[in-house]
Amino acid sequence: MIRITDTALLCIAVAGAIWTYQVKHEAELSAKRLNTIKAQIAAQDRKIALLEADWAIETSPARLEQIAKKYSKQLTLHPLESSQIIDATELPGFRIDRSDEEQKVYAGENNDLTTGGIDALIEKGNGN
Repeated sequence: MIRITDTALLCIAVAGAIWTYQVKHEAELSAKRLNTIKAQIAAQDRKIALLEADWAIETSPARLEQIAKKYSKQLTLHPLESSQIIDATELPGFRIDRSDEEQKVYAGENNDLTTGGIDALIEKGNGN
């Protein structure tokens, strides 16, 4: 009886040791993969910083001004006027803030207007 118990416990101990080794090995592999990914992220961050610095140099106003002067005949650039961008009549109107009571009256005058209130939905559902 004791030999069967000893053998069973020895088998359980060996199986536990094998399982523990596998878990440790998988954890080490995961740690290596994590370190590799962290190194790749750091390299990408350095590359992004370098590209941002290059972009800042390329788009600096002083450099763009030099390029504009150098190629002014080919580009035929002229100073931009505010009227070239948008006309005052193209601006959207101001939003009118109304109280809940005024909004109901305004919605009542325009049957096709949905105010988004729950009261309006209930009234439409009842057919009122």
